[in-house]
Amino acid sequence: MKRGPSEFDFVYAVRHTEIVRAPERLLDPFDQTTVDYTLLTQPMDDPTKTRVREGKLQTFPPRLLLPGDLSTQELEGFGPQAERYLEFLRAHAAQIRILRYSYRLRRETYSETLLSEPIEAVRDRASAALERKNNPMAALVVGVDEPWDVCLLHLFMRLVQASVPRAIHALEARAKAAFRERVAGDDRAEIERAFAAAEKDASLVKPLGRLLKEKGLFELYQDRFFALL
Repeated sequence: MKRGPSEFDFVYAVRHTEIVRAPERLLDPFDQTTVDYTLLTQPMDDPTKTRVREGKLQTFPPRLLLPGDLSTQELEGFGPQAERYLEFLRAHAAQIRILRYSYRLRRETYSETLLSEPIEAVRDRASAALERKNNPMAALVVGVDEPWDVCLLHLFMRLVQASVPRAIHALEARAKAAFRERVAGDDRAEIERAFAAAEKDASLVKPLGRLLKEKGLFELYQDRFFALL
């Protein structure tokens, strides 16, 4: 059975969410990020009008999670349909890599205005206004009037999805750098000599692997080790 506008659930909201303008910058993997959003919707009882909601989405730095830890994902200030949408994403975690990194999302105080204009005209004017402001963290979204918070959550998920590759690289680099600082100088020197030798002689790759495991440092150097293979 085809879904219609009478079924106000997260599936309907997601399918009818259009991200007209996404933020130009990615989410910061080490600090808070604030997205200034403008959400346009049509009241169900009067499609000749447009409801304009403006506010902020605030994200917090991610942390690496195991698939079983996805229940720690938090939503602050969102309704039950947004929570149902998040539950759906958790249930499909194997296909949705973005949720292996946890962002906390909070909907801050927002303004709401009802305009006696069709949504197409308001959208074009709002888009032009954002271009003039040149705010790299501004977003323009056209969605549904209920549940409208799902439209914002969908925007957030799209932002996370785009930011994940950079976040993974940055977090792993920081973790490895911090771990490497804890490696004794003598061990570092011995390992670097072993790597240099293995780069010249392939028969020394396996002994290098044993050395790393004996010192409990294989995970730290595994990228360089596998590159030799």
